[in-house]
Amino acid sequence: MKKLTIIAVCLCFALSVNAQWYFNSYNVTNMNELSKEQLNLSLEKANKSIKTGQTLTVIGGIGCVIGGIIYSSGLSDITESTTYSEIDNGLNKGMTGIYIMYAGGIMATVGIPIWISGFTRKEQIEIALVKFQTTGYIPEIGIKLTF
Repeated sequence: MKKLTIIAVCLCFALSVNAQWYFNSYNVTNMNELSKEQLNLSLEKANKSIKTGQTLTVIGGIGCVIGGIIYSSGLSDITESTTYSEIDNGLNKGMTGIYIMYAGGIMATVGIPIWISGFTRKEQIEIALVKFQTTGYIPEIGIKLTF
């Protein structure tokens, strides 16, 4: 339950920081006041944020799995040991696995909100960039006379 609460708080924090990113970056109160160049630069930053979040999440997940394997190996060493030194080695291995799992969990906890905030920012920027796209429609100008 504590982990879920921590993840929810981190997610809320990341989304609240992302709420008005354009004011912090460009000192404008409305995102529609940004130029096309500023929006394209912000789109590149959002794509980098998405990639960073994905990388942290994947590495964190892999760290959790590897840490779990090391932890279970340490537990099996403890149960199969016959001397105190073997028990100590199993304890060390188990604690190493726990530390790796925690590090992976922290990386995933940081990566997921970065991924989500980058994705929502990218969607906002793509919507704002629509006003700069031309349709290619050229209306006819002229007078038609029919008799």
